[in-house]
Amino acid sequence: MSDRVRLARLALDAALVVPDVLGAEAGVRGVRVTADPPAEPLRGVSVIAQADGRYAVDLRLVARIVPLVALGEEVRRRVRASAGRVGLADRLGSVNVEFARLLTPDEARREIEDAGAAAALAAAPAATPPAVVPVATAATPPSPGPGAESMPGRASAGVPRPWSPGQPAGPLGEASE
Repeated sequence: MSDRVRLARLALDAALVVPDVLGAEAGVRGVRVTADPPAEPLRGVSVIAQADGRYAVDLRLVARIVPLVALGEEVRRRVRASAGRVGLADRLGSVNVEFARLLTPDEARREIEDAGAAAALAAAPAATPPAVVPVATAATPPSPGPGAESMPGRASAGVPRPWSPGQPAGPLGEASE
């Protein structure tokens, strides 16, 4: 595994264990992604070579609503500490932290529950689709407003009358009364 991919993986891992960081996102155009050929792409982190031979790390995170300057500093500190522990401190350049979304406590709880439900669905064996798919009952047409009876092409129930070949066409192709 290259130093670039190792830095991407350790930066993402270090960021995701920081309290108040809930996840990482690739972004609308998928810019914050690093390829890791033997595994899945690392979403939420981009690692690019700098002119000095080191690598710049860009993280795009989802977090709870907290003081963001302090949270960003903690993420950077943990990324640098992780790089030092594995002998990559000299390869690590700038560490940029972007917050894609900020969630309230209720939103964070729902997001965590939804992620758990999605993981459970992914782990469950594929269900056999039912032999008969339920069909929604037909909706009752809305009741006509006042004066609908006098509208051309409308029956008194407010539903258009079907055109039949025996009826001459009226204005705009409507059946004549």
